[in-house]
Amino acid sequence: MLQTISVTVIAASIVVFTIFLIPVLLQVRRTAREAEKTLETVRTQIVPLSHDLTVISLEIKGIVESVHRQVEKVEDGINTVGDAALRLREFQGRIERIVEEPLFEIVALSRGAIRGVEAFLHFFRR
Repeated sequence: MLQTISVTVIAASIVVFTIFLIPVLLQVRRTAREAEKTLETVRTQIVPLSHDLTVISLEIKGIVESVHRQVEKVEDGINTVGDAALRLREFQGRIERIVEEPLFEIVALSRGAIRGVEAFLHFFRR
């Protein structure tokens, strides 16, 4: 009799377990279908997204290369302006040397002439 009760309890437990297992398995099946649909949606959207990312990365690469070329041109321009400023300064120094000495001589000569005229006038005024 104990054996019959044990078998009955085990059978009842298996039936109850099976009853609870059926909804769980049905939910697992629904979840698997939804996961499959989601994966299919993701798969169809990844291809255009990947293409768009490739296009964007190529455009960014082109922009970066353009900026790099522009920076090189600006650097060349800055170097050219620096060279021109240096040549202008050298030219200014040469002009100062060429003009300054004769100008000082002219000023000294003028000053001497004025003093000579003043001395001459002062001599005859007496």
